Amino acid sequence: MKSEVEYFAFIVNKDGIQPSPKKVEAMLKVPEPENVKELQSWLGLVNYYRKFIPDMSTVLQPLNELLTKKSKWNWNENCKKSFLKISKLLSSTKVLAHYDPNVNVELAVDASPYGLGCVISHKYENGEERPIAYASRTLTSAERNYSQIEREALAIIFGVTRFHQYLYGRKFTLITDNKPLSLLLGPKTGIPMLAASRIQRWAIQLSGYQYDVKCKSSSENANADGLSRLPLKETLCESPFNIFWEEVEIRNVQALNELPVSANNIKRETEKRFNSR
Repeated sequence: MKSEVEYFAFIVNKDGIQPSPKKVEAMLKVPEPENVKELQSWLGLVNYYRKFIPDMSTVLQPLNELLTKKSKWNWNENCKKSFLKISKLLSSTKVLAHYDPNVNVELAVDASPYGLGCVISHKYENGEERPIAYASRTLTSAERNYSQIEREALAIIFGVTRFHQYLYGRKFTLITDNKPLSLLLGPKTGIPMLAASRIQRWAIQLSGYQYDVKCKSSSENANADGLSRLPLKETLCESPFNIFWEEVEIRNVQALNELPVSANNIKRETEKRFNSR
């Protein structure tokens, strides 16, 4: 019996999940990019492993600047250092914990004037915390005009949306450093009728989840705080997981067709009803 398997460029064993050493080694041998297209391709590969590196955007900043329309291609010393540093980080990533539905889950979120960050972790009975995944993104120009409490609320929505498959249908602890927000969007508060309309919409969205709110200072909430202040500029890339989730959706449709009343039955009867009018 094998003690570990390689699946979609990841090594999976009893301790958790980590990048495949073979794939990382191949990435380390990639030559320095000579144009924007080559840089985008390389960043797409790096982006595939972003959930393992909470502060990756710090190192990528010089490279991300080369992707802006106003920037001319200038592969300088800072870019070289960034390229080498990210390779070093990839070769020293930590093992992420396997998701266990029987273990307590915490979602820590935070927002800065220019980014959102979140960390989903397991909290074990012995007090140990192990991250399951990290996520961050930059704010759009419109979102940067939000008030701080709205950005903090948006960070919550970003977190529960990104990790919906882990959180929906189970109880978890939501961690934020904004005490007024913890009262405003608490599970027992109800829909805040006097709040801004977008916060009301977000409160309705959160009503579908089962959670408790815990307020921590930024120093105690360091992982999410750091991610929000150093957000990763999301790069669109083709990922094997995209194909995986498409297969999951297809299987769900197939399962519906095996029920006593299938999706095809509903479609056929609906068409009959409208045609008879």
